[in-house]
Amino acid sequence: MHIDTSHFPRVWISSMGSSNWESQLNSLLHQSEQFVLLTREVPGREQESTKEERKRLALWLKRNRAQLKRVCAGSIVVATSPTVALSLRITLAPLGKAFGFPIRIVEESSIDTETNSLLEVH
Repeated sequence: MHIDTSHFPRVWISSMGSSNWESQLNSLLHQSEQFVLLTREVPGREQESTKEERKRLALWLKRNRAQLKRVCAGSIVVATSPTVALSLRITLAPLGKAFGFPIRIVEESSIDTETNSLLEVH
């Protein structure tokens, strides 16, 4: 998993590029500014992620949940259509409770509005 912080406070997650998620997320945890995690990929469908990598991420999330909740204002999954958005809302709703921050599903045209909304709440 690749983390791109070049558009901070928008932090993009992708399966493309070198795996740098752990160092980037650790760095994000140690700052005072809030950010929003964004992806255009459907969670759980990345082909390049190995079982070991997913386990490592799950353990990292478990150890760092409280800190992540403090600095991550939320997560946005960018859906390709209203139909995909609806099915993802149902599927991903429980993850917001598990992670401790809201997870929103939006279409491309709503990224700015939704990002600003999440950052303003905190």
